[in-house]
Amino acid sequence: MLEITIDADVCKKDGLCAMACPRGILKQEEKRTLPQIVAADLEHCFLCGQCVSICPSGAISHSHFPEGTVTPTRSEYLPTYDQVLELIHSRRSKRLFKDKPVERDVIEKVLEAARFAPSGHNEQTTEFIVVQGKENVHEIGALTAKGIRRMVMPFRYAIGRMVMRLVMGSRGAEYVAKLAPEMAGLVDLFNSGTDWLVRDAPLLILFCADSAGGSHMSINANLAVQNATLAAEALGLGSMYAGFVMTANDYGGGRIAKYVSLPETHKIYGALIMGYPRLQFKKWPERNPAQVTWIGADGESKPNSSGSLTQLYE
Repeated sequence: MLEITIDADVCKKDGLCAMACPRGILKQEEKRTLPQIVAADLEHCFLCGQCVSICPSGAISHSHFPEGTVTPTRSEYLPTYDQVLELIHSRRSKRLFKDKPVERDVIEKVLEAARFAPSGHNEQTTEFIVVQGKENVHEIGALTAKGIRRMVMPFRYAIGRMVMRLVMGSRGAEYVAKLAPEMAGLVDLFNSGTDWLVRDAPLLILFCADSAGGSHMSINANLAVQNATLAAEALGLGSMYAGFVMTANDYGGGRIAKYVSLPETHKIYGALIMGYPRLQFKKWPERNPAQVTWIGADGESKPNSSGSLTQLYE
C-alpha cells in the first residue's frame, strides 16, 4: 500500500511539494504551515517523484521511492542550451556502419537514456527488444521486405485501392499510394542484395508496449526513441529511425513481432538501427523555418477551444 509521510521536524514548510504535485495529493492551506497529505487522493498518485525531488530538506518519505532511489542532480554535468542545441543540430541519420558490434555496456547507456523519457501519467510503458548481430538484424529486414510487399500489393489494382481506402482512410491510402512504387523498389533492392531497409546494421532496438493504450503507447515509445538517438550520438554511435519495420509488421501479419517473441498483446511502436558509423559529418545543413502560430498577449490568433483533457507527462 502506498504511503507518503512528512517529517514535521525536518520540513521547512516552504510548500514546494504541494506546488509540484500534479495531482494535488499534497496541499498547503496557508503559507509556512506543514503541508497535508490528502489520503483520499493517494490512489491517484502516479509515482512521478515530483514531491521527493523538489523537497530540499528530505522531509518527505514516499514508499515507492525508498532510500537510495532519489539521486541529487549533478549541476556541473548539465549542458548549456547551446551545447544541447549543437547536439540536436549535428545529429544526423547514419546509414553506413562499421563491421563492428556495439558493446553491451554502450547499448545499456542508450537504454538508460531512453527509459527516462517522459510518459503519459508516468506509466513508463515502453519496453525494449535489443536485436544484436547483422544476421539477426538482416532477418528483421527480410521480414520487413515481405511485409512491405504485402502492404503495397493492393495498390496495383483498382479494387485493391478501394479496399485500402476503407482500411486506411482516404488520406492515408492516398499517401501510401504515392509511396508504393518507392517501397516496392526498396523490396526489390533488398531481395537483390542491397539492404536499404535495415542497412546491414549490427544492432536494432525495438520500442514496444502493450497495445491497450493505443496512441498513448506510441507517443511514449517515440519519446523514448528521441532520447535514444541523442544518447547514441553522444556515445559516438550512428542511428536511423527504421519506420518501415513497424509498418511492415502491422501489414505483414505480425511476422516481426513473432520473430522476436513479442506477446500478442504488445505492439512495435518504434525501431532504431544503430552501430558505429563509417562516415562522420562535420557540418549540419539548415532546415525549413519553424511553422509557428503564436497565441497569447503578443499573438494575433485566439484559441478555438473551450478546453480539453490532456495527458500529464512526467
